[in-house]
Amino acid sequence: MTTQEILPPNDASRQDFDAVVAPCSGELTVSLHYGNDVDTLLPYMRDSKVLIGGEVTVKISGPIRREETTNTGEVTFSNIPCGHYMIETLFTGTDALVERALLEVGSRRWAFRKKVKSFDGKMSMRSGTNKCNFFVYDMIEQVYGSSPAYTYARRLSWLRGDNTVPALARHWAEEDNSESDPTPEWHNIQFRNGRNPVSPGSILAIESESALASGHVGIIAYPENGQGLAQVTNACHHAIVIMQGRTISANRDEVVNNHWGFRTSENEGRHSINYPSAGIEVKIEEDE
Repeated sequence: MTTQEILPPNDASRQDFDAVVAPCSGELTVSLHYGNDVDTLLPYMRDSKVLIGGEVTVKISGPIRREETTNTGEVTFSNIPCGHYMIETLFTGTDALVERALLEVGSRRWAFRKKVKSFDGKMSMRSGTNKCNFFVYDMIEQVYGSSPAYTYARRLSWLRGDNTVPALARHWAEEDNSESDPTPEWHNIQFRNGRNPVSPGSILAIESESALASGHVGIIAYPENGQGLAQVTNACHHAIVIMQGRTISANRDEVVNNHWGFRTSENEGRHSINYPSAGIEVKIEEDE
């Protein structure tokens, strides 16, 4: 009978087997930017580089699923397994001004050919005039109880007295927060610095040199959902997800909820939030 030789253990194999291998994990920061118009070439939307404020739910799916909410336009997922991730974003917050304005979408009350009286009965506007500022006035007054107005001296001598109208588009667009600011209780913010998020319910205006209007003004609405991809390795990573911006405003015919203010493809970008004469104002909180 042959005795079977017992071989010594393979030390190298045992070391490999017993070694504790640290799992690969990393960090993913997701920034949320308003999309600036549909593009015919990739990427699908141009990045406005303007942060989205208000509550946005951000979901990631891949080696692990997670969900976070943010109000600052940025969220960080820490200690997540390495791998490829799909990012989905959805605006889940609400804003009283947006909700009120949505009720008027499709209304012809503020159309160019209509004569209109403000909801509070304080002023009216004749037919044959653009009334985007009148629509914004009515919506703000309905939600907050008062809205900025502008008083000027009539030019025609046979029309005596001053005339008061809702704050004009150019007033909303001006970067003026002084005591003489024609939009009191609203504050113009610096949004192009990539640090100040812009929430739905803010007022977006773009000044122009039109003979019929000083520009256009509307209410920033809820952005469209967004998607993105990211790869996480054993490090910190950053991804930008673009959510197409939308506004509610009165055009010549009716109240619309569309991409105005987030268009780079029209009039050399004059309908874009990034245009130099664009301005954004936010309601001043009472405790400020």
